Amino acid sequence: MVCVASGFQWTALVGPAVIAISVVVAFFGVKTARSSARQCATLDMIEKVESTPHYQNLHAAFSYHRRQDSFAKLHDPKETKDKDERQAVLNYLNHYELIAIGISKKILDEQIYKSWMRGPFVRDWNAAAGFIQRERWKWDDGTRAWEYHAVLFENYQAIACRWSTDATNLVQDTKPHPNTPSGPGDEALPDGNDPSSA
Repeated sequence: MVCVASGFQWTALVGPAVIAISVVVAFFGVKTARSSARQCATLDMIEKVESTPHYQNLHAAFSYHRRQDSFAKLHDPKETKDKDERQAVLNYLNHYELIAIGISKKILDEQIYKSWMRGPFVRDWNAAAGFIQRERWKWDDGTRAWEYHAVLFENYQAIACRWSTDATNLVQDTKPHPNTPSGPGDEALPDGNDPSSA
């Protein structure tokens, strides 16, 4: 019996093996770089936001109303000071919503932000939950009916509830709409499906 020598060369596998290893190394390199960039962005955001006078003023207004449990009076502000504080509170909540979006989209590092801000993040959500629930109810003059807009601060709510079982979970039935419209927060929101509302 005659054995035929195989023409297979193991050296032919070296090239594809090197390519495969290079792809794996590149993949993990990109993943590590993204993670590092996300961590740096999170730390930069924390430092910049908390050190600016604008943010400190928003924080002071929000904290005052949290301690006084006086968010309700901001729904229909009569005096200029209350109107300014209403806007400051909304801006403060918007900053949390933006952070929650950044975490949800993996632009910001959840673990770093959670380690730094979990307690205040959830505490502030719970403190403002009644105010937010009231803001979610909008009066539509066209239909002459109340509409509930769960999208207002929905990302903030989702992260707060993910981080703590003590976080208030707002739904339409949490608190019914007011009897009559009042204040600047009651204006109907544009329909998000309408291209002209963008």
